[in-house]
Amino acid sequence: MNYSKVVKSLFLASINDLAADPEKYAVQPGKDFTRNRKMGFRDFLLLFLTMEADSIKEELYRYFGRVKEVPSKAAFYKQRRKLKSDALRHLLILFEQKCKKKLFYDKYRLIACDGSAVDIFRNPDDKDTFFEPNGKSTRGFNQIHINAFFSILDKKFTDLLVQPARKRNEYKAFCQLVDRAMDDGIPNIYICDRGYASYNDFAHVMEKGHFFLIRCTDRKTEKILGFPLDNVRELDLHVDRILTRSNAKKKRLHPEYPDRYRYICKEVPMDFITDEQPEYNISLRVVRIEITDGCFENIITNLPDMEFDIEDFRELYHLRWQEETAFRDLKYPLCLKAFHSKKYEYIEQEVWARAILYNFCSEIYMQVEIDKKDTKLTYQINYTIAQKTCRDFLRQRNADDEIDVEGLIAQNIEAIRHDRTFARQQRFKLPMSFCYR
Repeated sequence: MNYSKVVKSLFLASINDLAADPEKYAVQPGKDFTRNRKMGFRDFLLLFLTMEADSIKEELYRYFGRVKEVPSKAAFYKQRRKLKSDALRHLLILFEQKCKKKLFYDKYRLIACDGSAVDIFRNPDDKDTFFEPNGKSTRGFNQIHINAFFSILDKKFTDLLVQPARKRNEYKAFCQLVDRAMDDGIPNIYICDRGYASYNDFAHVMEKGHFFLIRCTDRKTEKILGFPLDNVRELDLHVDRILTRSNAKKKRLHPEYPDRYRYICKEVPMDFITDEQPEYNISLRVVRIEITDGCFENIITNLPDMEFDIEDFRELYHLRWQEETAFRDLKYPLCLKAFHSKKYEYIEQEVWARAILYNFCSEIYMQVEIDKKDTKLTYQINYTIAQKTCRDFLRQRNADDEIDVEGLIAQNIEAIRHDRTFARQQRFKLPMSFCYR
């Protein structure tokens, strides 16, 4: 049996696990998803997960076939209203548990954390998502912010948190995602950009028994160290710090270590400083490396120096970029730029659906091998074609029209061009209008 069929059977088994007890995932338990309909719980999920950028009616035709007996748009809306907000998160976790895990050093799971803004339907009355007219848009626009955990070696999203763009808080989102991460005995290494460097984020990871590798600005790094980084080209130093909300020296529990104290003002979140525990001890490792001539990066971590040296940090942080390409695939090949609703809770549903579909596609094409040929360039699969092929394969309901998934993926390849860099272009693009869908 081809591996794609194995993955599809595992994925359908995950959906069947949800369908076996629909009360857990229904807005009205005991009422919703209890009657036999043309579009039951299972068919609704498969349709919803494989939707593209067309209108609802066209998506129904694509899934059920262009026949008169196809369920109506109203039937789709009714089924959608019945689904609880956390149902799709359970499906993502169920499928992720059924797949094999790839570990770094056969021990650690590498998790990248990053955020990405997505444009939604324009609504000036929604103050949480609306941005006034500016250089990007003369009419203003609405956005959500997606915070995501992404397993780098498995190429899968492991968790998401959607926030209104006006109220986005990456520090808080990171802590929430860390706290609710599944504890399966495998230590995680969270790899994050500068936007996540805070004592509270460090503490949440360490309290869960995991590890982090977070990039940090010179200014924040100097505050942690207590001395300037001028003319410091390379650094690997362990520091112990005592965090407190009081500047009064008389209240310090360890006055013998005055250089270790760092004041945390009340406006800055620090969840582990309380009235019962006025001080919090934290041990960090500060690393400074030279990326290119005259260009330096600071990394705050708690990884043990017996296992990880400076060269390891260069490799690990570079891997974080894979989540950036994953966001690109969500928005374009998997059609996250074309939402099918204006309601915020339904928009969240579609974000989860696209992430689940991405994981399904990734599990298949990660196992496809490309024939090696004696050519000047090396090649990789075309991920856009691969994702569209896997989506059609998941949507397929008639076994007679079987798709050669592995063959099609291996056939569509593109050259890998190493060391090519381009400046990121901040281009604004309006979401697809509902008038055309």
